[in-house]
Amino acid sequence: MVSRSEHVLRVGQDSQGHWVVQEEGGLLEGLFRSRDAAVRFALSECRAFPGARMVLATTPLHSILSH
Repeated sequence: MVSRSEHVLRVGQDSQGHWVVQEEGGLLEGLFRSRDAAVRFALSECRAFPGARMVLATTPLHSILSH
């Protein structure tokens, strides 16, 4: 179970192949041109929030941002 203070950033692709980073609680989302860019962003966010962690999504992510 994820505690309220823990931020989990999921990195993966949406159904259209865009790279997406999403925080599980809906606090942030970003679209990226490459996997490397998405991972770099997620890792930088993890450094900014103590206890945050990045996971690679095993299923397509559903972006709430319009592309």
